[in-house]
Amino acid sequence: MSLQQMSVAGGMMILAVIVIRAMAINLLPKKTFGALWGIAAVRLLIPFSVPSAFSVYSLLGGHASAIDAVKSPRATQVLPIGTKEQMTTMPGSISNAISIWTVIWAAGVFVCAMLFAVSYWKCRQEFQTSLPVDNDFTRNWLIAHQQRRVISIRQSSRFSAPLTYGIFQPVILMPISTKWENAKSLQYVLAHEYVHIRRFDSIRKLVLIVVLCIHWFNPLVWAMYILANRDIELSCDEAVVRLFGESTKAAYARALISMEETRSGLIPLGNNFSKNAIEERITAIMKIKKTTIFSFVLAGFIVAGTATAFVTSVNAQQDGKTTDIDGNDVRTAVTAQSDDINMQPVEMEVLQENRESVNINIATQSDKEVQWCDYLGQETEKSFMGEEGIKSADATVTYDKETGQYSIELLLETSGEVGGEQIELYKSSLSKSYAKATLIVDGEVR
Repeated sequence: MSLQQMSVAGGMMILAVIVIRAMAINLLPKKTFGALWGIAAVRLLIPFSVPSAFSVYSLLGGHASAIDAVKSPRATQVLPIGTKEQMTTMPGSISNAISIWTVIWAAGVFVCAMLFAVSYWKCRQEFQTSLPVDNDFTRNWLIAHQQRRVISIRQSSRFSAPLTYGIFQPVILMPISTKWENAKSLQYVLAHEYVHIRRFDSIRKLVLIVVLCIHWFNPLVWAMYILANRDIELSCDEAVVRLFGESTKAAYARALISMEETRSGLIPLGNNFSKNAIEERITAIMKIKKTTIFSFVLAGFIVAGTATAFVTSVNAQQDGKTTDIDGNDVRTAVTAQSDDINMQPVEMEVLQENRESVNINIATQSDKEVQWCDYLGQETEKSFMGEEGIKSADATVTYDKETGQYSIELLLETSGEVGGEQIELYKSSLSKSYAKATLIVDGEVR
């Protein structure tokens, strides 16, 4: 899958999670949404998918696939086939578009990464000005919450609300105004931060930042970043209420309000006990109810169903057409003019995964597939004749009506200057566009 296809498929998953979240934010365990956002992040990071008959794209017959909306600019998917070296020399070719897009995308990744890195560096500088806290309450609390990773509690005048940072040596940073004699309220606050530490939420936030930097051009990924961070906080709130009992919901909500922070900027990798969607958090706290077996089963069903429907791709054999693992039809969008005296100008558009969307205007033809195969063979010969060291090219393209697959046999005669690496490139180009490709170079099957 190309980056654009990954982003569109991931965007569909994000939309599904947003709808589920809006409908069931106070009905399901908050960990449910953490799992859904994690699956969406995986969809955005993994460049392949597993075909499934239960994919939403398969269930819709492949016609509403999100991936159809993106015509990937991969040169190897566009017929006639040519090598990368040839494509880059063609003015206005698709490879030039790839280059421009790659530069823009890389610049965006760099800008986003630098923004987060600079923000973290500034926060890190302020973290280092904090002072350790040593009193009876913190000593007893740290003894009761020991982990393999050493946790420390520090104070700073530069932050007005508690937060947690650090992965290997986590630090709970408290504001200088903290009233240490208010042990009951502090228990809630520190318990919240301890849940962040125990769940490695800093790593989860780092993954979200990586996904955002890679897919910075997709507004839905920005929405995921914001909502996923909110749900991390909601899940911790729920864990604290479960720990201390539902009778403490009001007291915990008051502690949350009293610790509300006037935020001054971005704190990447930091877990804030702050006014991040404060109203939503308080509402969610007050609506927390005892978890039932039904809610667990429903949550599991939603997570499994959403993952199966939106992470997998269209089934490999759908409506009699042949697709690759990403759900792409073996025939890709082509618009061409033919010089053949027996054929009028031909305009063909075969959309990926949608053979019903075919617009063919040929004046005199008895067999569309034969004409199409002849055209592909001629164009393939032309593309290879432009290669250095190729003396002649003879391509035969065939179509199997039963399987819907195209095959090619290409005979090349060379001047003896074509190396093995170039031949491997030819084979790779052919195999990416045809179900079966046979390459014969100077009488030898390669």
